Amino acid sequence: MQYNPQQSYPGGQPYYGQPQQYRPQQYPPQQAPQQYPPQPPVQQYPVQQYPIRQVPVQQYVPVRYAPPRMTPEQQQTYNYERKLRKTVNGLGGLMLVFFGLELVLGVITTLIASFVGSSELSESSPLFLLENGMLSMMIFFVAGLIYCLIKRVSFAEIFPFDKIGAGYLTKLCVIGLSFSLASNYVVDLLNNTFGLFGIENSGGSIDAGSQPNILLYFLTVAILPAFVEEFAFRGIIMGILRPYSAGLAILVSSATFALMHGNFVQLPFTFCCGLVFAYIDIKTNSLLPSIIIHFLNNGLSVLSDVLISYNILTEAQANLCYGVIFAVTGILSFIFLKGIIKIKDNRYFDLENGNDVIPFKSKVKLTVTSPTLITFTVVMILYCAFVLFSGIS
Repeated sequence: MQYNPQQSYPGGQPYYGQPQQYRPQQYPPQQAPQQYPPQPPVQQYPVQQYPIRQVPVQQYVPVRYAPPRMTPEQQQTYNYERKLRKTVNGLGGLMLVFFGLELVLGVITTLIASFVGSSELSESSPLFLLENGMLSMMIFFVAGLIYCLIKRVSFAEIFPFDKIGAGYLTKLCVIGLSFSLASNYVVDLLNNTFGLFGIENSGGSIDAGSQPNILLYFLTVAILPAFVEEFAFRGIIMGILRPYSAGLAILVSSATFALMHGNFVQLPFTFCCGLVFAYIDIKTNSLLPSIIIHFLNNGLSVLSDVLISYNILTEAQANLCYGVIFAVTGILSFIFLKGIIKIKDNRYFDLENGNDVIPFKSKVKLTVTSPTLITFTVVMILYCAFVLFSGIS
């Protein structure tokens, strides 16, 4: 009998080389065994829909640097420095306004005078003197008053007029006049020095001219500056800075007073006079002494110009009279000043430092680094250089 592998193995051909229990069996599809263990049917649960919360998208906020918290002393120092810097910047801006208006209005008045027929507008003409006097008065008074009103400054604080005894006032005026006359000699020395190089001082004396010009010349040079300039420099500038420091107020008012004259030759004279005027006003708490001293000093210059112009005195004789006056006032000043120092117990030269939140050097540093004050200084130095070199012969 022949061997039939399909009969021996009903499931089909055997897998040779493997045990029988591992050989797969073939079943009809309808007779396939069920899975063990039986799996329960999967129950479908309804999915509950929850509302989605709409969160607004936050915009990008830049990170700001938060400085460390300051102590009360540091906060007080910071506020004080900020206030002083703001005050000095305002005063520097005011000086720029003064100078700008003076230039603009000066050009306008000159054009108007030329248009109406005054083609020769010399420094000795009545129209020139009147325009200069009225122009300066309008600029300094009007602009200064507007500044005080904007800043809400008390006029009683910046324009003090305390009562002064007649004797004490006379001594102070003689002392101040002697210092002013001494400063005039410095101006003469500078004039002679610049004259060696062919440079003429354009800020020198003006020829008084004919008789009708004398009153206008006296008004413009002696009377108006005594009130207008003291109002602006010893009033507004020094009065506003005085609460911070009396020394700082004296320095700033004297420096701006010197620069505002627009002449290199007059800088030493006006600066020294400004120091004396401001110091006396601080000590008396009044603008009256500086007004009188300013008037006397300018009045002597006008008188000297008039006497020379009318050939009443020669220039040498006028200089001799000027020297005699200086010698007399100098001797009297030494006597008066010695008596005042003795009465004041050697404390006459002490100055009040104002609020001692920061030292005096820090106050000066904040002042000299003011942008507007630096701008005013540069502008005036350039203008002084233009005035000086325009007089080269």
